[in-house]
Amino acid sequence: MLGLYSLGMENGILYETILTTRNPDGTPNAAPIGVICKNNEEVVFYLHKGSKTFDNVRREKSFHVNILNDPMVFVESTIGNLESGEFQADNADGFFIKSAEAFFRAEVTSEKLVERKDHLGTSTTNVIQARVLRVVKNQEHVQPLNRAIYGIIEALVYISRIDIVSEDEKKAYLNQMSEISRLVNKVGSEDHKRAMKRILASLENKK
Repeated sequence: MLGLYSLGMENGILYETILTTRNPDGTPNAAPIGVICKNNEEVVFYLHKGSKTFDNVRREKSFHVNILNDPMVFVESTIGNLESGEFQADNADGFFIKSAEAFFRAEVTSEKLVERKDHLGTSTTNVIQARVLRVVKNQEHVQPLNRAIYGIIEALVYISRIDIVSEDEKKAYLNQMSEISRLVNKVGSEDHKRAMKRILASLENKK
C-alpha cells in the first residue's frame, strides 16, 4: 500500500491541505487544514471548535486529505463554498476533491480536547491523530504545499532590494524578514531552515 512518503511528505513537516468531510445531511464539506506528517502512515492536526470540520471529524471519525496547489480551491474552501461538482464520492467512505493531485483517507485514532486562553478569550482545540487507510495518486509527481519555501522566496526578494530602498522601507523589510524566519523555523524542513540561516547571514553583511 502507498504511504505518505510516496506523496513527498516528510516526518515532522506541516503541509497545507484541504480536508474534506461529510456533513450531517450527507453533503461534502471542505476546509484548509495544516497537517503534520508523523510517519509514513500517521498524521496529526488541530481543529478549532466552532467549525463544520471540527464537528464532522468528531462525529464521523474519518476524513480525506487532499493534496493540491489550486489557489481558488483554497480561497473558496476558506471564504466561500466549493461547488458540489468539485467533489467526488469515495464509495461510501466520504468525499475527495476531483482536481487533487493526490488524496488519502484516514481514520481518527486519538483525540484530545485542549482549552487555550489568550487575549481573545478561551478557545477549544481538538488535537487529532489519525491513521492513513488509503493513498491515491492522480498524477505521477505530487508536490505537497509547505509555506516555508514561499517565505524563503519572499525573503530573497527583500534581500535583493534592501540596498536600494529608503531607510523606512529597509526597516519594514527587516521586520518582515524576522517574521519569515519565525515561520520557516516553525513549519519548514531542515533544508528550509538551512536556507533561511544562509539568508540571515547574508543580511548581517548588509547592515
